[in-house]
Amino acid sequence: MTSPSPQPVVVDWDTPAATSRTELTTHVWTAPPLRRGSPIHDRAFAALRDLKANHVRLLPWWSSPRLSVPELDPPADGRTSWDFGNLDPFVDDFLDSAQGRPVVANFATIPTWMFDTPEPVRLADDPAAIHWNYEQGTEFRDPALTEVADHFERIGRWYLDGGFTDQFGVRHESGRRHRFDYWEVLCEPDIGHELSPEVYTRLYDEVVRRLRRLDPDMKFVGLSLSLVEMNPEYFWHFLDPANHEEGVPLDGISYHFYGSPELLNPLGPDGNLPFDHWRSSYFSQADGFLRQVRLIDSIRRRLSPGTKTFINEIGTFNPDVMNPEPDVPEQYWALGGAVVAYLFSELTRLGVDLVGVAEFVGYPGMVPGVSMLDWNTGEPNARYQVVKLLLEHFGPGDTLHTTGIGGLWSPESRFHAQAFTTTHGQRRVLLVNKYAERVDVELPGAATTAHVDAGTGGAPAVTDTVSGDTITLGPFATMVVTMR
Repeated sequence: MTSPSPQPVVVDWDTPAATSRTELTTHVWTAPPLRRGSPIHDRAFAALRDLKANHVRLLPWWSSPRLSVPELDPPADGRTSWDFGNLDPFVDDFLDSAQGRPVVANFATIPTWMFDTPEPVRLADDPAAIHWNYEQGTEFRDPALTEVADHFERIGRWYLDGGFTDQFGVRHESGRRHRFDYWEVLCEPDIGHELSPEVYTRLYDEVVRRLRRLDPDMKFVGLSLSLVEMNPEYFWHFLDPANHEEGVPLDGISYHFYGSPELLNPLGPDGNLPFDHWRSSYFSQADGFLRQVRLIDSIRRRLSPGTKTFINEIGTFNPDVMNPEPDVPEQYWALGGAVVAYLFSELTRLGVDLVGVAEFVGYPGMVPGVSMLDWNTGEPNARYQVVKLLLEHFGPGDTLHTTGIGGLWSPESRFHAQAFTTTHGQRRVLLVNKYAERVDVELPGAATTAHVDAGTGGAPAVTDTVSGDTITLGPFATMVVTMR
């Protein structure tokens, strides 16, 4: 249904409102479909190369521990279990796809044997098996944290320093001398192992102190919080320099956002809300998250204003997140892309330093709705094409201008609009349709458009020449308008 009359977009092109410092990127985790020899491996990494994004994040994640944890068993009887045979190919292919661009490393998974647990976690022989129960225990068996810090130092030495000496004095050679621009310490420590702000801060300091010796130019990111249960004490404690060892840098903090409908049945579609209810959940949750960002940033500015903010996982869930045969409507991918574009625009306006779209590959049984690729073919979907569209048209250094719909200070209605002047002097307007219905937009001076919507599928953005002052946004469209 098309709106009865075009809604005008009004821009104050004469007055800069802000300057963007926001990088847009994504993250890659040790997903079994990305293993060498898989049907999608080559196409997936080609798609990652094609994004040409800086600071893509590598995340060896705990759900498939045989792929992500190089020390699966505790040392015993003079022998260790160190084995990088499954992890190294992910790292190599990831770095090859980066083509020399700066990257972020997060070898996040702590071996579960380092925690006090009732009994060891038993793993399936299949490296691709999903182990939702792997991350157990909330108390380290070594409360001094030396054991876990040693673990991360050895991983750092493997990739940055050519190898390491293990717990029994045996040398393990890697021959690798990689360079990571940032090292992020853990991922979502507020859930799973439920580390307190005090314990996390102590561990961050110990890991950073050791890894800085390997590369004094490497920077570090802390927290990486899920915000599932927002506890401001993590920020108050971690961002206070008085709570850190002298000389430990606070280069950046990170946290995440995922929107979802009510997860009434994560294992199947029965009982979940129909698709036409999802839109309102995603955008209302996104607005709530933006209020959290403002609160968190007020804490950062007060305690550690030089620390950067990386919101390095944003995305949406389908309600049947663990369904081996997920029910994901085709329109969902454009809707997920529209949520990403809306958050990118608003977070850029708030001065966030990095926005990372999660995640490059999801698949059935493993939160498929976050995927940027078709897990059967490796081909990009609409979420990927939205990210590529934004990367090709916007970047750090762009000027943002006050933008309104109907008037400069009017509240937004069915769509979002934000005007930019790029570093090359081009005037562009980002438009995001939050609804499944078409909407007409009045924007005098528009020359060309490039858009992804519910009708473009996984194809690259469609480009058009504009005649007249009216532009039509398709269902869940993300559109970049270039002005004359």
